[in-house]
Amino acid sequence: MKPDQKRLTREQVGNIVKMLGLTSDRELNCSECLQNVGEFAESQLADKPVDEVVAKVGQHLALCPECQEEYLALLKLLKDTR
Repeated sequence: MKPDQKRLTREQVGNIVKMLGLTSDRELNCSECLQNVGEFAESQLADKPVDEVVAKVGQHLALCPECQEEYLALLKLLKDTR
């Protein structure tokens, strides 16, 4: 190892492995995720099953902090209006 290189910690390696486990062959991009995030949020609040495309929203949200932030804001708004 070169002097300026750092080793990953066990926690970092664990996080990488966890994120790899969340990936699939076909994933949504941010635009596709945000197109379906409303249906995903409504399904979550109603505790209803979701179709395959909407289920991929959950996978994307687990990996994308920006989309997750949008989802959480929408979820809060939906809860507040009920």
